[in-house]
Amino acid sequence: MSNRNYNVFFNTHTVSGIVISVALYIIFFAGAFSLFKEEIGLWQEGTAESHTERKNIDYDNIFKILEKNYALTGRDLQLNLNEKSDKIHILLSKSKDALASDKVNKKEYFSVDIKSADTKGYVESYSLGEFIYRLHLFAQFPYIGIYLAGFVSLFFLFAIATGVIVHWKKIIANFYTFNPKNALKRVWTDAHTALGVIGLPFQFMFAVTGAYFCLSILVLVPANFLYGGDQGQLMADLRPERKTYEWVAKSEKEMPSFNAFAQTTANRWEDFHLTTGFVRNYGGTNMKYVITGQLTDNKSFTGTGRIVYNAYSGDIEEERDPHNLVYSEDIQRVISRLHFGDFGGLPMKFIYFILSLITCFVIVTGVLIYVEARNKKSNTLKQRRYTTKVGHIYMAICLSMFPVTALAFLFVKITNTYFVNKQTAIYSFFFVLWLLAILYFRFKRDNYYTNKVTLLSGAILGLLIPITSGIVSNNWIWTTYKNNQFEILSVDILWILLSITAFLVYLKIKPSIKDKSASSKNPIDYKNIKALKAEDDKKLQPTQDQIKTLSPKQKDENHIEMRTKIIILWLFLGLGWIVHHIYGLFNIYYNETLIIENATGAVPVAHHIYRILFEGLCLLFALLTIEISKNWFKWTAFVWAIIAGLYNVYHFVEAILFERSNISEIFTLLLVSVASVFLVKNLYLWIKE
Repeated sequence: MSNRNYNVFFNTHTVSGIVISVALYIIFFAGAFSLFKEEIGLWQEGTAESHTERKNIDYDNIFKILEKNYALTGRDLQLNLNEKSDKIHILLSKSKDALASDKVNKKEYFSVDIKSADTKGYVESYSLGEFIYRLHLFAQFPYIGIYLAGFVSLFFLFAIATGVIVHWKKIIANFYTFNPKNALKRVWTDAHTALGVIGLPFQFMFAVTGAYFCLSILVLVPANFLYGGDQGQLMADLRPERKTYEWVAKSEKEMPSFNAFAQTTANRWEDFHLTTGFVRNYGGTNMKYVITGQLTDNKSFTGTGRIVYNAYSGDIEEERDPHNLVYSEDIQRVISRLHFGDFGGLPMKFIYFILSLITCFVIVTGVLIYVEARNKKSNTLKQRRYTTKVGHIYMAICLSMFPVTALAFLFVKITNTYFVNKQTAIYSFFFVLWLLAILYFRFKRDNYYTNKVTLLSGAILGLLIPITSGIVSNNWIWTTYKNNQFEILSVDILWILLSITAFLVYLKIKPSIKDKSASSKNPIDYKNIKALKAEDDKKLQPTQDQIKTLSPKQKDENHIEMRTKIIILWLFLGLGWIVHHIYGLFNIYYNETLIIENATGAVPVAHHIYRILFEGLCLLFALLTIEISKNWFKWTAFVWAIIAGLYNVYHFVEAILFERSNISEIFTLLLVSVASVFLVKNLYLWIKE
């Protein structure tokens, strides 16, 4: 490979890796724990599970109780049977019966206890396992989160490919020459390569399957062309168990037993276990029972079976033998099993967990290589400060996840029965705590300290997790082992092993390692940063001879005076808001009423204040900046620019979520949001002058 091509691939690998590194770390760290999503939910509840075989659940009794509370007639029911829990999750569609009341014209999602038939809403039964699972998809960002995770996976695939090309000739050599006594940059490089090689197949698999799941909408676009735009047929071929049926009429016959259908289906094939149930058109003349299941892992890796019954006649309308492969269905099942590691039981989950954490280490070492390589004495102070700042922020975000996650486990265990809205409680606790930890480590400006503290605190908190479980729920590890509650036991064992590993690593990290760091060899004295900046600026000042050699174009190229730039940005924001309000009237051309609801003919005072704040103040600050350059004015303008900027960004996001059809308005809000960012940045620089 030529040097030019090598440099292109090397820089591409570095840039793509750095850009996605934080997001990728969160995906893998949260993804490692989300492998135990169901176990974490059971550990949080702390109650013993009966391990009832799914075919032995009394579905008929559950339906009778749900009928009283939710009026099931005309609805489609989807029953996610889970595998280990005594709770199944049920999704109810709106009723298709035109005669049904308004009460049943909304979807419902809740969990049902298979013994007592007690129901709990989503937020009521929310678990830390669900939170971590959704965090690894960035689902906390409405609408865009999953696509963000998908594009990160896509970039990760790109980084893997370029990484293999760049390191290809050194992979074997670096794998065997790893020596922790080398210079720190060399240690990170060897560790990055060696662990990257170990986890390469796993990482490649996750990059492909993650991109497929999160960007399936893009995958299905070309498939849609193959079906001539018939999306119904496309989905029927890919996910036939989700097929729905037109509502005909309400049946007066007695409800046939779902229990009997479930047991008949489960006994139809040896080693076949039920996974999902569907009731289509509940109580209708054409009601269908659909049951899907899976052969055990030792029989088949895919082994998906399905039977569609006519509920009243008992006739089998469709049957999928789990021993026969169907490419269009099984390929998705294969991708799913590979991604979530739901084969091989708990040992496979532990292997996936270890490989995920190894990937986290590969990501962190990649960032550290970047920081070490660019923290050279020959670089300017500005360049070194930027590099170290990137390192501090990355390390603070990534490494603080360990103790924060451990503390979240303790939080949900202690407060499990206290909060009704568990979702809000977990969100508030985790994100606020994480933010505080990030800010603390960021401004501590010491990656060695961040590493040591997060390892030690995570190890201590992790060891407290099984102890807390024993005190709060009496689920001591010997008790759960004796009672075959291996799901709860696995979470405790996971944290014990993780904490011991973290503690051993903590003991291995000596101050001598810090001395090998480029930041120790070339430290930045933040206490005398002003003097260093002045010295650096002086060095960067061109000499008279250099100035003489500059052409007039080089001297003036792209230069705008700071105050002029700020005035232009204030004017842009003011005009942007005026244009925004004009665009708000645009819909009247298309017959939207001119009179807003409850209008009295007088303009409300609040409306005037609103326009003065977001239009008038922008123009006022632009006017005053021409004449005033006092510090108090700079700070006032800076504070107001931040407030206005936050509102602009909020308004932009709000428009995307709720006014997606108003493209011109969204574009205008995007411009003013970007202008706000530029304005805040330039006002900050003005203050620093």
